[in-house]
Formats: sequence, C-alpha cells, structure tokens
Amino acid sequence: ITSIASLTPKQNAKFFQNIFEIGRRNKVLNPSKMRGTYGKLMHLLQDAQSPSIAKSLGFTLYKDLVMVKPFLEMRGTSSILDDERLIGATMFIPTRDEYGNIIDRSIVNERVRRKKDLVDELLDEYSGSGPGSGSTITREELLLCIDSISDAIAVVESNVGPVNRMIYLLETNFDQHNKEKGFSLELRGSGNSFSSPSNRYGGGYGFGAFGSSFLSRDSSGPTLSHSHSTQYTFVWQSLHLWREVQMNMHRLWVCADDDLLSTTTSYQLLNTGQGLNRVQSCPKVGRVMRGLLVKTQKAAGSSWVGLSVIHLGDRDVPNALVFIDKYTQIPRFLKPIADFIDGIPEICADERIDAYVKDQFGSQRNLKMAVLADYFKHGFDGSGDDGGSCIDGRLTSSWNWTSRIAKKNYYHAFMLSGFQGFDGDFK
Repeated sequence: ITSIASLTPKQNAKFFQNIFEIGRRNKVLNPSKMRGTYGKLMHLLQDAQSPSIAKSLGFTLYKDLVMVKPFLEMRGTSSILDDERLIGATMFIPTRDEYGNIIDRSIVNERVRRKKDLVDELLDEYSGSGPGSGSTITREELLLCIDSISDAIAVVESNVGPVNRMIYLLETNFDQHNKEKGFSLELRGSGNSFSSPSNRYGGGYGFGAFGSSFLSRDSSGPTLSHSHSTQYTFVWQSLHLWREVQMNMHRLWVCADDDLLSTTTSYQLLNTGQGLNRVQSCPKVGRVMRGLLVKTQKAAGSSWVGLSVIHLGDRDVPNALVFIDKYTQIPRFLKPIADFIDGIPEICADERIDAYVKDQFGSQRNLKMAVLADYFKHGFDGSGDDGGSCIDGRLTSSWNWTSRIAKKNYYHAFMLSGFQGFDGDFK
C-alpha cells in the first residue's frame, strides 16, 4: 500500500475528489454542522473550478454528489425504488403529532418495530445475497442506501414540522377577518413605510434583503402598513412558501451545489455594501424557487400580498451559498417559538411560574397570544430591509425579530421555559 503523503497531488486526485464530495454531501443532510468550514470548502472548490487553476493543478477537485438512485442503478437494484414497502421502511416516525402533542411511546415503538421489519424484508429480497437476486449490491450497501433515504426524509420532516406548527397556530388563534382586541395584527409603518402591492404574481423591486443597500432607509421599525386581514394573509402566504422551500430543500441544495461549482458561470468579487462578496448567478436555484413561488401563489387562492421578487446573484443575495444558508435557518427560529407555545401549560404547572404569568399577562392564553401576535406582526413587518415585502425580505424581518426578543415583555417567560436562543442546539 502506497502512502498518500508519498504521492503527488495529481496521483491523489481521486482521494481529494472523494473527500470533498463526502464533505459536501454531509452538509446537505446535516445543515447545522460544518457551519464555519463549509463556506471555506465551497470557496476553495469554486476557485479550483477556474480553468487556469485547474490547468495548473493538472486535475479537478470536483466530483458529482453521490445519489442513491444512480448508485442503485449501477448495482442493478433500482427496482427497489418502486417497491411500496420502501415507503414504510424509510418513513419518518415523529414523537409529536402535527398539533405538538406528544405521541404515546407504545405507538412510537410499534412503528419503529414495523419499520425495522420492512427494512429486513427489503434487505433479504434485494441484496446480492438474496435468493434469485440478480443485483451486485451487498447487504451493507443496500442498508446504507435505505438509511440515506430515511435520513433525508427525517431531515425534511423535522424542518417542515416547525413551519406546519406555526401555520396551525396562526389559523387556530387568529381570525383573518375579525381582529381580537389587544391581539390585532394590524401594522402601521414608519414614515418611510409603504403598503405592500397586491397582485397575483407581483412585480417591482425590493432592495436590501440583508438589511443594507445603496438605497438605504431607516429600517429599525416597521416599514409595511397592513390591515389586520392583509397582514394575516401576508404571514399565511409567507409561511406556506417557506413550507414549500423546506419540502424541496434537498433539491435546492443540489442546485446550489451545481450553481456554485459551475464551470460556465464564474463569480465576481464585488463590494455589496456588506463587504466583498462573490457575486454569481444562480440559474438552477432560481428556476426551482420561481416554480415553488408560482405553486404557492396558485394554492393561495387569493391575491398575492407583497412583492414576488426573488433576490439571487445580486447585491442582496450574492450567490447560492448565501441563499441556501438563509433558508436553512427557518426551522432554527420557528421551532423555539412553537416549542415555547406548546410548553406554556407545562411550565405553568409550577405554581410560582403560573402566578407570575397571571400577574404579568392575566392568563396563559394571553401570554400565548402576546407572543404569537408580536411575531406575526413584527416578524413580518419589513424591518431590516428596504421594502420588506419581497421574498427574501420576509425572512430578514423574522431574523431581526429574533435579535430583539430580549427586549420583549415576555422574554423572562421564554427563559423560564429553558429557552437558550435561536442559534445552536435546542433542548
């Protein structure tokens, strides 16, 4: 066996390609990992894709992401993808229902047992050691493929869950046409505000999705002016778009990988108002996002509130890496909110906390409504960007809301629930 260190970089080409591909693929299924190193990795590979650098290296560091379907086809086992048992063998088994209630442990255990039995059946039938199998795949390789599908589904379900819970909380606690006293979603913007245009497919241009642009204005407060009904629709449509994005996040990850490491579209190093950034067009990501937006607009069944502009490859969202990083954050700030709302009865089981809640808010319901009304108003008020109603501005406003939570009158209640912040592992 020849030591890797004793070989030239060109002779180690396959080693480098495999290592970098594993890193990229690992990030897709574990978006909370490699948060500091993934960007550096992609920048390195971007530069390595440059014709001049690739020529000087004498080889490429790029390798297509390894996908389950091509791998199974190569092993002659792609027919497993049409087996209905694969659905049960890779299904996500939640511990809470769609309303946030804990599912009985015996039910969860039974589902886990059934899932394991289906996996064993598929392995026995489709692996190369199975009776009459014409495939060349080993039992271990097939198990890896099944587990990969299962992991991908689990990631999607865990990311979609918080969005679904927030949609449920919006629909069950607020009436679109009648505002409750003290908990109205009506917005009155600052002097620099404007009313979001309402049209089915949008138009116009919204600047500064990250909070700065060459057309800057005061964005410390609301920049949108909406009636209660309009704001309800604005939030409802935004959350449904976020759900579509989370359901298609793996597709967007693959497209972002292709756009970033494209050999036909290079980047330009430009000062975007947030320092030097690599500005690069994102045709594949843009195509998918526009499709998801149109799908959401059609499903809404009413006029689209706000702008339909999707910033990609410009000064606001310079490249696909920035785009994908923004949208992977959605579950990170929605889950703590939903968890807190679901956990209010539990923390109020403590008589001292219950007394505090009643003294400060009047009731547990008032505390819940105060948090939800504040988020649905000021998490979607256009603050933090110039315009605020564009597709990316909605996300920016929510992030700005999280940065101001320490100033809210319900912050101490959050802390009493075990809240540790909107970034990092949630407990």
